[in-house]
Amino acid sequence: MKNGAIFYFLTLAGLTSFWMGCASQSENVTVKHEAVQTKSEFVRMGIPFSIDSVAKNSEVRHVFVLDSNALPTLADLDFAAYYQNPIRDAGKQELPENAKPVNAEWNAYPFPMFDSLVSTEPDFLQMRNPIAWEPFTKILYAKGAGDSLSQVFRDAESVKWGQSNVFADFQKIEKLYLFGDNTQRGRWWVEVVPRKWTGVPKFWARLKQKPTQAEIDIFKSYTSGALNLEMAMDWVKTLAAYWYPTFNTDMEVHEAGKEWNGTKPFAVMRGNPMGTPIWVAFDVPYFYQVALKASLKADSAMHEKEFTRVLDTNSAWRVQELEKLQGVCPETPETEAFKAKLSKVLDSLPAAQNAWSASGMLWFRRDANSLLAKDFTAQDSLHNPLPRLLELKAYLDSLGIQFLVVPMPTKEALYADKMVPGTADTLCVDVAGRDIIRKLLAAGVDVLDVFPALQAARAGDDGEHFSFQKFDTHWALPGLLAAMEQLAMKVTTYAWYENSGAQPGALEMRDTTILREGDLIQQLPQTEQGNFAPETLEVKKIYKDGKPYVGGKDAPILLMGDSFTGVFESVDGKSGGPGSLLAFATGLDVQVVTSWGGGPLVRHRMVKDKKSLKTKRLVIYMMTLRDFWQSPLEWDVL
Repeated sequence: MKNGAIFYFLTLAGLTSFWMGCASQSENVTVKHEAVQTKSEFVRMGIPFSIDSVAKNSEVRHVFVLDSNALPTLADLDFAAYYQNPIRDAGKQELPENAKPVNAEWNAYPFPMFDSLVSTEPDFLQMRNPIAWEPFTKILYAKGAGDSLSQVFRDAESVKWGQSNVFADFQKIEKLYLFGDNTQRGRWWVEVVPRKWTGVPKFWARLKQKPTQAEIDIFKSYTSGALNLEMAMDWVKTLAAYWYPTFNTDMEVHEAGKEWNGTKPFAVMRGNPMGTPIWVAFDVPYFYQVALKASLKADSAMHEKEFTRVLDTNSAWRVQELEKLQGVCPETPETEAFKAKLSKVLDSLPAAQNAWSASGMLWFRRDANSLLAKDFTAQDSLHNPLPRLLELKAYLDSLGIQFLVVPMPTKEALYADKMVPGTADTLCVDVAGRDIIRKLLAAGVDVLDVFPALQAARAGDDGEHFSFQKFDTHWALPGLLAAMEQLAMKVTTYAWYENSGAQPGALEMRDTTILREGDLIQQLPQTEQGNFAPETLEVKKIYKDGKPYVGGKDAPILLMGDSFTGVFESVDGKSGGPGSLLAFATGLDVQVVTSWGGGPLVRHRMVKDKKSLKTKRLVIYMMTLRDFWQSPLEWDVL
C-alpha cells in the first residue's frame, strides 16, 4: 500500500500560475533567527522567509513575495511551516531513551538511497529555493505520481545507525531541491540535518532515484501557483488539524491582519508538544490589505436579529434520558479483563509512539487511555469537566441561551473488539464515559448520548466502509450521519424551535468524495507509515444558492468544540461536516467554532465573541470523550 496525504489536494486544485522563484528578491532581506543572522547567511542558506521573535516562545514567519501586492505559493507557505519549526522540533534535540551518540566517520554513512554525499553545500544549490519534502510528496501522491519519492525520504530519515531499539529519528531532511534542466530531467538533492545528540554534522546528498516527468510537472505547479487569503487560511487550518495528534496544535484566536505581538500576521498557530505552549505566526504583506477590507465589509453587513429568547426548561427529556442510562455500561469482570489486556498493549509501545495497528485499523493511545479511567469527576479541579460545564451552563442560562452537550465516543470505544482481539463486540468498555453523561444529566445539563446511534451505524459496516475512519481518530460518513440525525431531532424538539423561523429544505445536498490521510499515520514509526494509504471517503456537501454553505456569525445556533466539529466542515470536504448537516436538517443557520487543539479551549473563544452571542438561541458543545480524561489542556475558569 502507498502512503501520501492529500490534505492540500483541494487547495492545490485551484492554483493558477503566478510566481517562479524568490532568489532574486531575497538579497535585500535580513533574517532574524539563530540559524540565519545576516543577509549573506540568508543567501547562502536559501531560506525564503524571515523570522522575528516577538515574545517568549513566539515567532512570526514573514513569507517572501515579489512585492507588497504579491501572493505566496503553496511551496512558500509549506516551507515556512515545516522548516525548523519549533513546534515540530520541540524535544527532538534531547538524547532519546536507549540512544547513544553516533560519531561516525564520513565514509561510514549508511544511506544507500544516495549516490553522492558532500559535507558542504554545493554552489549550484545556494541560490535555488528549497521546498519541504513531506507536503510535496503528499501532493505527488494525490496527483497520481506515486509514492516512491516519499518512501525514499522515509527510509533516509529512518536510518538508525545500528541502534534499531531507538524510537526517535536520528536525522531530518530539511530541504529538497530539484536541480537540472528539462533535457536532463534534473536530479533531486537534499540537505540532511542529523539531530544534535548524534554528533553527526549536516550534509548534502543527491538521490539515486531520478525525477519522473510527472514529478517535475507537479513540482513546477507546486512552486508557481499563487494562493489567495481564503486558500491560505484553509491551508493553515488543515495543517493545524493534521498536526494536532502529534504536536497538540490549534489555531490561535486571531483575525487575519489584526495586531499580534506588534505584528499583523494572517494566522497564528499554537502547539504544545512538550507541555510548554509555542506560537508560530505566518505573515504575507498583501493579506493584511485584503483582511482589512474584508473586516470592514463584514462589520458593516452584520446586523443583530431582534427576537425574544425563551429557554426551554422542561426537564422531561433529560429525566427520560437519565432513566435509560441507569445500569448501562457497568464495571464488570469482563470490562476489567479488557482493561488489563489494553494496558498490556499500551505498556508495550515505546513511550513516544502514540498509535499502533490492529485488525486493519490504527488506534490512538490517548483515546485508548481514556477507556482505563475509573471516574472522570475524580480528577483535580483543572481537569474535572463537570464543574466547568455547569459553570458554562449557568453563564448561558443568564443570557437566555439553551445549552446542549454532545460528547463524542472514541473509535476505540466503538470498535473495542477490533482494537483488542478477543473482546466481545457487545461489551461496553467506556465505563467512565457513560458515567459522566449520567452525572451531567443528573446535574441538570442537557446531554445527547449518540453512542447507541453510532452502534446502530456500525451494524452497517461492510468490511470496507466503517462508521469511523480506519486510520484516523474521526468518524466517517455513516457515523457522522447517525449522530447528526439524533442531534437534529433533539434541536427540533425544543419549545422555541417552532417560532425560530426555521426553513427546512432551503439548502441543497450534493454527494462527493475526498481523499484523506488518516491523522494517526504520522504517529507510527517511520518504517510503518508507508503501509497505510489515504482513504477515499464519501461526503455530503451542503450548498446555499449554489455555493458551499458557511454559517454566519448571526446564526441562531452555535456549534462549538474540537476537531469533530471541523472535519469535513472547514477542512477536507468542507461544508459537509456537522454544522452544515445540522443546518440542512433543521433549516436554521449554524455557526461553527472549532478548536483543533481540544474542546476545553473553545469556551473562551465563545465568550470572547460576545457580539455573535447576541443572536444565539442554542449553543451545542461537541467534543471527544477522550479529553474528558487527563486532557493536556486545563478546564480553566471562564
